[in-house]
Amino acid sequence: MTASTGALALLAQIGDLVIAIDAAEIALLRHISDLAARRVEHNLYAIELDDEIVPGWDAGELLGLGACDASWVIASLPAVYGGRRFGLRVGRCIAVHKLPACEPIPPSLFRARAGAISAGFATQLIAAPLEAPSGVVLDLSRLLGPGELAVGARLRAQREAVLDRVT
Repeated sequence: MTASTGALALLAQIGDLVIAIDAAEIALLRHISDLAARRVEHNLYAIELDDEIVPGWDAGELLGLGACDASWVIASLPAVYGGRRFGLRVGRCIAVHKLPACEPIPPSLFRARAGAISAGFATQLIAAPLEAPSGVVLDLSRLLGPGELAVGARLRAQREAVLDRVT
């Protein structure tokens, strides 16, 4: 599911870009210093959450906009890992707000992650300190590619194998 006009969404920054993530897809939001996470590959992190290791990626690096270092968005979507949690590192979280009118963005504009940036919106009507005149809706179900999903699944499987040996 993607946030659309009128939907409640988390507004955050990735580089100079304001992004919107459907609030219904977010299981947890934390400052990066509040969660233990270690880099295990170029853009794969192992996030310790409860009694689970959750795979995480830097959303700025995925989109080619530079690293983010402010917050972890822990999401859960049926289309990604069958609803199991995964993390995305984003920049400053700005607000949770109903989205104004959203207009579709052609997938060809962001070829590396076709469809992950699904719509755009003007930020003038949002009562929050935004430094950009417009923002984009991030479709989490299309952000991660098959390679990232496979590596994340391996990370989970390794953790589960360790737990099985211990018990």
